[in-house]
Amino acid sequence: MIKVMDCTLRDGGYYNNWKFDDSLIEQYIAAIIESNIDIVEIGFRFLSTNRDLGALAFSTDKYLKKLSLPSELKIAVMIDAKEFIESNLGTDGAVNSVFSNKSDSPVDIVRIATHINDVEKCQTIANILNKLGYRVFLNLMQIDSIEAPALSNVVDQIKKWNCIEVFYFADSLGNLSAHLIDNIVGTIKSVWGGGIGIHAHDNKGHALINSLSAIDFGVNYVDATILGMGRGAGNTKMENLLVEITNKGLGEYNPDAIFPLALREFTQLQEQYKWGSSIYYYLSAVHGIHPTYIQEMLGDSRYDTDQILSAISYLKGKLSSSYSLENMLVALSSSTGNEYGGWSAKGWAKDKEVLVIGSGPSTKQYIAEINKYIEKNQPIVLCLNINHDVPENLVNTYIACHEARIAIELDLYADLTKPIVLPMSRMPSELNGLLSNINILDYGLKTSETIFKNLDTGCIIPSSLVAPYAINMAISGNARRILLAGFDGYLKKDQRYYEMKNILENIKKTSTVSIVQKAFVFLKSKNNKMAWNYSFRDRRNPFHFGWSKNACPRSYLP
Repeated sequence: MIKVMDCTLRDGGYYNNWKFDDSLIEQYIAAIIESNIDIVEIGFRFLSTNRDLGALAFSTDKYLKKLSLPSELKIAVMIDAKEFIESNLGTDGAVNSVFSNKSDSPVDIVRIATHINDVEKCQTIANILNKLGYRVFLNLMQIDSIEAPALSNVVDQIKKWNCIEVFYFADSLGNLSAHLIDNIVGTIKSVWGGGIGIHAHDNKGHALINSLSAIDFGVNYVDATILGMGRGAGNTKMENLLVEITNKGLGEYNPDAIFPLALREFTQLQEQYKWGSSIYYYLSAVHGIHPTYIQEMLGDSRYDTDQILSAISYLKGKLSSSYSLENMLVALSSSTGNEYGGWSAKGWAKDKEVLVIGSGPSTKQYIAEINKYIEKNQPIVLCLNINHDVPENLVNTYIACHEARIAIELDLYADLTKPIVLPMSRMPSELNGLLSNINILDYGLKTSETIFKNLDTGCIIPSSLVAPYAINMAISGNARRILLAGFDGYLKKDQRYYEMKNILENIKKTSTVSIVQKAFVFLKSKNNKMAWNYSFRDRRNPFHFGWSKNACPRSYLP
């Protein structure tokens, strides 16, 4: 027979920070009991408590004992394996810090959520929990990204631990189909003899049919939430799942007990938080974009349809299966801005040398040499963002372009006496008033993946990186040559390495005749022992740039 787990309060908590009203929790538990649902995943058990999260983010034994939880209802909590693996307490210490013996806890089941790369490290967690008396489930996330041989190997590995009761796979991006589920379940069953579970997301509107297909293929544990409340587009709708399972004769459930709660309280919550399948979530599933990107954008009234669609277009080619705040801000900034600012850079640096100083570690290391160079050669000095390693007296102009970083450092800009170059068209209306007392040179910025262009009053570049923004301004200003210092810090595995690499290559490719007389070089002192592994040299076009070994320019937001 099928076992149904409701994880409304756990997965739904992504929308309200796990702050559910006590009265709603009471109604919820009563409805769950009456419906005969087998397991309730009541919440997470996060380690960190220094966040503004509700009680169900931690689901402590003390809190759970206050709830009216009947003994026949099996209670589960989920833990994020990575949090425990990376804890300063050590894995053993972290587990023992939040879990007591099962005999002292209302919790019956602990579900370990993990990515495939961390599975091996989960063995310690699973063994400790098993010895404490808990039933242990393992939930493997982003199953769509795992090839069959790798899945078979990891399941075989888990089997040898002899402490995992149920192996769950999660359709984290909501892009599975019945065919793929058939292959996944078949691969698991060829190795695994225990329970198999599915956690489906509704990004394509297929969560219910995928859950039912999984049951047909041999899955015997199924997750669902009331009205589908859950991260991103949400999950399989519990009220629909119970009807289908009951009609198939696969369980004795009472879906009628869920309907009033779904139609009243949870409908109100859905109107407030707006989860559910949509074209945005559908596109995120198609392009392998983590649904949190969509959830965050839809939850912010500043972003309209065109901006969200533009952000999706940017993210689809940027390996966005994991959520990153920086990535999202860059994606959003790609849809805003204007290349025509209110200030013209034409002639601003005519026939002068411009030194652009980034925030890489070499800036601090070689600030004495940089200072000497400035004193001797008197270049125009552009400082990218706020850099405390560069004294203000050395700087002619500060330059910034990303609204998020500007907002973060606004107080610091207000204290400066030097002008600041930034694209006002990209600044949120909330910042306009705060920027009014700052000496701003409005040099425009628009982003386009396919266009690289500099104008007198602004530029068009592939992304809102401050380094190419500054370089283009210097080009527009008719600089004699441009020197770059402090452009190190990002490793090759960081996508920003490649973004900056491609941008610099585009500068070379799109050089006009006026650029031929200019040289882009890295400032290196005699004592600089850094290795340089990337450069262009052309005797006909003295264009030269590079970055330190295994690193790339660090002048990036935030």
